[in-house]
Amino acid sequence: MSISSTQSSLSRIQRELADLQKKVATEQSNEAKLFGKLNQAQTALSKASTTSALTSKIREVERVQVDIAKCNERKADLSKKITSKNAELYRYQTQLMKEEAAERKKQDDLQKKREKEYLDHQKKLTQELEKQRRAMQKPRVIFEPSNQEYTQQIAVDENPQYDVFISHASEDKDDFVRSFANELIKRGVSVWYDEMSLRWGDSLRKNIDKGLANSRFGVVVLSKSFIQKQWTEYELNGLIASEIDGGKRVLPIWHEISKSEVMKYSPSLADKLALNTSMQTIDEIAEQLVGLLR
Repeated sequence: MSISSTQSSLSRIQRELADLQKKVATEQSNEAKLFGKLNQAQTALSKASTTSALTSKIREVERVQVDIAKCNERKADLSKKITSKNAELYRYQTQLMKEEAAERKKQDDLQKKREKEYLDHQKKLTQELEKQRRAMQKPRVIFEPSNQEYTQQIAVDENPQYDVFISHASEDKDDFVRSFANELIKRGVSVWYDEMSLRWGDSLRKNIDKGLANSRFGVVVLSKSFIQKQWTEYELNGLIASEIDGGKRVLPIWHEISKSEVMKYSPSLADKLALNTSMQTIDEIAEQLVGLLR
């Protein structure tokens, strides 16, 4: 039985007990009135002067006594019912305490599970970020045609203009993206973000291409709005193409979207380790990204 069902049964029994107590009070009131009538009848009986008057008062006394006896029977029956209902009430109260204790344990276990999942996610994320950081620092092997052999050199690329390109849907600006971009900027990260990087009259596609080409990382804020947009798909395709060519890395952030929705949209993105705005704050996400840039 569920907690709500047990609580409903408790409320019903309490109402029934209240009704029984009300009936007992009524019987007690009736009994008091009957004893008043009995006293009056007995007084009249003691003053009867004729045989007929004496007989009449005796019968009246007997009728009142019968009514009092019936009243006592009803009170006794009500008392038994009250005793039974109290036992039933105690049983349901005990059951409710057990069910509430079980529910608290269930919620505690669920909270512990969520905390463990969060810690495991953080651990996995830290490991992945460290892996990516090491990969960025790893020397690349470059083929030198002049001597027809491979030599190991430290690849020196031109410094990109931006650390991060943020691909997002406009519907997500107010509740996440704008604050996220500002937080990154506060931490010294160079961000390509349309509100800050585009000026009146700029070519949207040209500037997006420029931002994509000149950013070290592509942060993709995946949301229900994102997967419905053509511009975001254009940006995402550019980022994925760059990643495949060995350029920038795509860093997904899930924002109010489920894994099944991401999987349906892009299985390759769903397989990537992602940060999640439902599990981490803007500060925590920004800190993870800054750690990757160091």
